[in-house]
Amino acid sequence: MDFAEKKRMPVDETSVRDMLRNQHIFRWKMQNELPTYTSMQDKQQFENGLLTYLREGAYGELGDLVKEVGITRGSIPFYDLAKFR
Repeated sequence: MDFAEKKRMPVDETSVRDMLRNQHIFRWKMQNELPTYTSMQDKQQFENGLLTYLREGAYGELGDLVKEVGITRGSIPFYDLAKFR
């Protein structure tokens, strides 16, 4: 919190302290009340599909970051239907 821009922070330090103290409640609420992809989390093909989507859509500085992290066409074992034909 020392280096955060205070004008961009919607909560103050006491709120953050309360959220961290009660993080199990926030985590439970987020998992049960927000429509997220947590049900797809253990599906390997879904994860590989998202990585492929990220790699193909990234350009500029984000593209450089994706390449630097190691997300390349050869590192994502995604099943392509064209490969099976």
